[in-house]
Amino acid sequence: MRVLMSCVLIVLLLSSPAAFGDAKPAGAKKRYGVGVLGNCCTHGLGVCGAFERHPATYVVAAYEKDARRAKELESKLGSPLAASYDAVINHPDVAIVGIACDPSDKAEMVEKAAAAGKHILLNKPLSESLDSARRIAAAVKEHHVQFVYDIPMVRFVPVYTRLLREVQSGRYGKVMGYHHLFGMNFAPDFPLKERWPERLDPASKSGGGEMTNMGCYAIDYAVSLFGRPQAVTAKWRKTWDVYVEADVENFGQIVLDYGDFFAFLEVGKQQLAGEERRHSNSLLINFEHTTMLIDNSAKVVTINHVPQDWARFAEGARVVGPIDQLIAAIEEGTPPTSNVETAVVATEALMAAYTSIVTKQTVKLPLPSGKNPLVKAGTKRERP
Repeated sequence: MRVLMSCVLIVLLLSSPAAFGDAKPAGAKKRYGVGVLGNCCTHGLGVCGAFERHPATYVVAAYEKDARRAKELESKLGSPLAASYDAVINHPDVAIVGIACDPSDKAEMVEKAAAAGKHILLNKPLSESLDSARRIAAAVKEHHVQFVYDIPMVRFVPVYTRLLREVQSGRYGKVMGYHHLFGMNFAPDFPLKERWPERLDPASKSGGGEMTNMGCYAIDYAVSLFGRPQAVTAKWRKTWDVYVEADVENFGQIVLDYGDFFAFLEVGKQQLAGEERRHSNSLLINFEHTTMLIDNSAKVVTINHVPQDWARFAEGARVVGPIDQLIAAIEEGTPPTSNVETAVVATEALMAAYTSIVTKQTVKLPLPSGKNPLVKAGTKRERP
């Protein structure tokens, strides 16, 4: 049930209309045909559903190369899939592509879509390596298409969206410290290998384990708040049996060094005992004159260690979802807040974290290489 609710939340966040910056919510001036590329980890279903629900978009075509995920996507679409990714991109009625394929294929999909003049919504993670992330940014810039990074579970949560704007505006002054626990939690008997076998793919295909899949959310938010870190130190854990068998991390700790302070991130998937559990999305940020704890899952907030009424705290917090940001960019030229530039910096921080794990050292940024260190070092077992 909690997995279902999480999927529903993602769909709602994708299509939620509200205000970001000074932009108005995107109006339905016209309807855009959408092509969906891929269904990795069922994310294509969420992307497809969100575009179908939005008044300004409708899904024209879709494709997924994996047989199981293709069947799911076809059922969601309600009609046969296209013959290939290229057929979707080149469909004359497709103006926007929603990309939810394997991370290792995303740079190629963006390059083809951008060259065809299609605007892009790309579902997380951005890519499997920094080199691929840079290819994505270069293609978007070269072909002058609009791009929004669909990474909804932190930056598109209303109270965190508001906090992001407030920190960027300098409302709370100097940051003294930061900690974010983010991830998904399941009962010990949850059948992860059957539900999401992609989570156990090698790094050459996936980019990495849960530090990529879950960690990308927390890293994206931290980088949006504070920019590129000066250095990164990280550790990972392999404690869930199916992850241990695949030699893939299910949890990780990442320390982003911002010179004056550290940002601590704890990310991944865990097996939690007990009858009830919620996913982790708890953020503690310590400013010079204000300390704030926000736990969106528990609906708990404290300011200066004094409990606050959640409903009153959350009142007025609004967010424009990824689809509305994309349409506003297309129609009004409004720069999206969830953009490719931030996504590339976040990918660099992630690859620095993996480099730190492989080398057992703190890693300074910028990175000298765009390669994925897990693939180069062979620390992930390659599977057919």
